[in-house]
Amino acid sequence: MDMICVKFLGVACLIGQVGLACAQTGAENIDELIAGQVGDEAAMTLDFVEQAEQLEQLLRKPIDLNSGTEKDFAALFFLSPYQQSMLLAHRQQSGPFQSVLELQAIPGFNLETVERMMPYVHVGRISDLTFKSLPAVRSWRGSWMSTYGRPFQLQRGYRITDSDRSRYLGTADRLVNRFRLHYLQTLSMHLNMKKDAGEPYFSDRQQYGFDHYSGSIQIRDPFGLDKMILGDYQLQFGQGLVMWNGGIFGKGAAAAQVMQQAGGLRPHTGLMETGFQRGIAAEYSVRHFRITPFASINRLSSTGKMNRGMEVVTSINNSGLHRTPTELRNRKNLSQYVYGANMTYQKSNFAMGGTYVITQFNRYLKLNNQAYSRYRFEGHVLQNMGLHYQYTWRNLLFFGESALSFPGGMAHNHGMLAGLGPKLSASFSFRDYQRNYRHFFARSFQDQSTLGNERGLHFTLVYHPTRKLEWASSVDLMAFPWLKFRTREPSRALQVQSQWSNIWYKKGHLRLRYQYRYFQENYPAVLNVQEGIADVARQQLRLQFQYAVHPRWQIGNAVEGKLFQKTGHEEDIGFMVLQDLAWKDLPKSVSGNLRLAYFRVDSYEARIFTFERDVLYGFGFPSFYRHGFRFYLNKKIKLSKGLDAWARYAHTTYFGEEKIGSGLTEIRGNQRSDFKIQVRYSW
Repeated sequence: MDMICVKFLGVACLIGQVGLACAQTGAENIDELIAGQVGDEAAMTLDFVEQAEQLEQLLRKPIDLNSGTEKDFAALFFLSPYQQSMLLAHRQQSGPFQSVLELQAIPGFNLETVERMMPYVHVGRISDLTFKSLPAVRSWRGSWMSTYGRPFQLQRGYRITDSDRSRYLGTADRLVNRFRLHYLQTLSMHLNMKKDAGEPYFSDRQQYGFDHYSGSIQIRDPFGLDKMILGDYQLQFGQGLVMWNGGIFGKGAAAAQVMQQAGGLRPHTGLMETGFQRGIAAEYSVRHFRITPFASINRLSSTGKMNRGMEVVTSINNSGLHRTPTELRNRKNLSQYVYGANMTYQKSNFAMGGTYVITQFNRYLKLNNQAYSRYRFEGHVLQNMGLHYQYTWRNLLFFGESALSFPGGMAHNHGMLAGLGPKLSASFSFRDYQRNYRHFFARSFQDQSTLGNERGLHFTLVYHPTRKLEWASSVDLMAFPWLKFRTREPSRALQVQSQWSNIWYKKGHLRLRYQYRYFQENYPAVLNVQEGIADVARQQLRLQFQYAVHPRWQIGNAVEGKLFQKTGHEEDIGFMVLQDLAWKDLPKSVSGNLRLAYFRVDSYEARIFTFERDVLYGFGFPSFYRHGFRFYLNKKIKLSKGLDAWARYAHTTYFGEEKIGSGLTEIRGNQRSDFKIQVRYSW
């Protein structure tokens, strides 16, 4: 079987090398931009729909390089905060841009960065037909998108018919509807409807149809305010130590983004069912001050038990899944009230602000039911406040935030970005998140899934010997003063990452990335060691090649290996090789891509994550282990003006396996496959 796979992959690679590949531009390139920023499994579960929709809006109305603000350029998430700062400094020192190509003269900008920016920026007017000059009927823009997906092999949870046992109460279908409507730059509305696989749909268990509804209305310039949002929205302030909703790239990028670019107030348009606010919020500016008050009521799913005659909440389920009788019973049974405000002063190259948030629950929370969670929040009401700043001086950018929780401790994140010449830039940051710093919405530069019990020093160096070459390396030293999940003692960690890139302008790239991570955790359970902790080392090496040899064709190859080592445990090795082929206008109005991949991974600990193209806004980041073969095919068809359709089929075969998964997710046999169809109508 191994020899057959090797021969098959050899033929596939040969086809890819002789085949051609399309240069991805505009909307076709958005998923690749996001994938390029996410390289660490810690970010694989995040929802980046908001970032994708922001870029898609910029395709219609690009940023003017001469009038764009810091907040405007923050939407270009693939730009580092240092690059955004250098762009604004260049405009201030050298005067208005005469051409987009002038970006190449800015320190820290290489050919790839300029190429990525081209569809989203411009200089001067794009056309005499501005939004304000359009007829009233054409001033309305909108879209409706529907996505349907289903696996071919049913999991065990669907086959159980005994009503006394845990099982999935709904079908295996996954259905998502999205509605968007915009009027000029004044009014925008959105509505999402989502049913996950296994959830009931229009039945006695779910009479309202979809399990999740999300929507909002945003109005600009109402009642003298800058903007106001009714419904679901996100808040991002400072470095995220008090309030940060939505995705964050952080350590996943090749050159880690130690500084967060806060987006302030914006609608929540993604499909994540938790981690956002539902209520009312507004932005108001007066002179150099921007004030953002907000209030929301969130309904969360939780588990509770009786404690000394009182029912207390012991855990909160943020997965958004409500498939089994237990999950449905606990669905949205906890009310969370959130209110507060942020005020920021900004003038020239200096900004400072403060955030105050009160989080209140209708039931008593006691989330510290494990030794490692001893310092987690307990009670009804939590208060958080923080002070953040940002200051640019010449080629130096200073940033930071300090926060305090009542009751609880403090959290600090401070750093500096530096331009050391036209070819060299660096960053340094220090973080100290105390073990008893309590929060519900903090998300910043961090190693763990929850911010707290962490100290760290981070260094990054980015070197551009030429416009085509880039070398980015980082070192992160960490300590965890208290226990962690699967770690019975205080521990420490180290992460080293280095990436070398060779870029062909408008053609492709060649990247070699190495990551070494050392950390500590409990010994393997089979050893029955009750004291001390084991040393763990994980090394990853990835070689990625992508090249457009023709305007309609693009090829891509990647090889990745992982070595997992742990005291008292044998070494585990993971290996994956893949071949991509993408095309467009073959025939006209038809585009697509396919992947052939072979993987052999010894254990779950050595699993390999990889980005997969999907339907629009799909953003797949699956992990692979065991031994097998992966194939998927995506196609997009432009049916008519304003009407597009996508289709996807994916199949995985695991060699030598009799079943896949466990518990309710168990599948009989060694194959897993699924399909999706998606239709969008835009006007």
